Amino acid sequence: MMEKFDVIIIGAGPGGMTAAIYTQRSSLKTLMLEKAAPGGKMMTTWEIENYTGFGNISGFELSEKMFNHTQELGVEYRYGDVVNVVDKGDYKEVHTASGEVYQTAAVIIGTGTIPRSTNAPGESELSGKGVSWCAVCDGAFFKDLDIVVVGGGNSAIEEAAFLAKTVNHITVVNILPTLQADAVAIDELKETGKADFLLGYEVVSFNGTDKMESVTVRNVETKEEQDIAVQGAFVFIGQIPKTDFVKDLGITNKWGYIEVDENMATKVPGIYAIGDVVDKELRQIITAANDGSIAAIQVGKYLGKSNKVW
Repeated sequence: MMEKFDVIIIGAGPGGMTAAIYTQRSSLKTLMLEKAAPGGKMMTTWEIENYTGFGNISGFELSEKMFNHTQELGVEYRYGDVVNVVDKGDYKEVHTASGEVYQTAAVIIGTGTIPRSTNAPGESELSGKGVSWCAVCDGAFFKDLDIVVVGGGNSAIEEAAFLAKTVNHITVVNILPTLQADAVAIDELKETGKADFLLGYEVVSFNGTDKMESVTVRNVETKEEQDIAVQGAFVFIGQIPKTDFVKDLGITNKWGYIEVDENMATKVPGIYAIGDVVDKELRQIITAANDGSIAAIQVGKYLGKSNKVW
């Protein structure tokens, strides 16, 4: 028989794990599905300094603490790459890539985002051979080497400051004429003495055969091109929400982010969304956790009003 749950939480990031803690403590039969390691992007964050009560902690350590908390409470956790969520009215079906189909009275979506690509020639071909989207994962491979960091927001500048501890030199390439990161992050990077900046430049191509040899950039205004001899390139130019599996539900905006109300509810009754995948201003670990707690409480109210607990 098809397994049935009161609530299925798709994604085990900080929002999903917080939601699971709340639903489990409310005696709701909870399943948390995740296709990667618990923690999501938090797992690849080197240092976290703004999560209340922890001071300075690594993303891996905070992920581990959150996941252990869910397991201490008995949350059921499984691997699952969700490919479709079907609204059946009184219940929902959650389908995975490996063929499992679960029935649930409510769904909480916390699948987060994936890094945006430059789509420049050579990027995909040199992935793992010089092009990376994760400083924590791959920074050690570029010890004492020269690299490019693409992007000008907080993620790009903070990751560049982290990489400066290892690499020889960093060239920050940003398509806009100014950096968008906050002043503290910019100052921290500049103080390393290892970075220079090409502002108002776009990436034309990543060059090399078996390994990175250079990056070609172009001045947006003058169209003048130049090659930067580097052994690595880290791309931090934004995120894409992971919402392909709900496209038929009509709950996303034109950018693919899920639209919710103040209760984290979508326009489909019984379906909620939390964290980075939601259309909102601030995407932080603490705001994802906040979303998770709100959604979990609202699921309890929804199930109580609707009498839908199996």
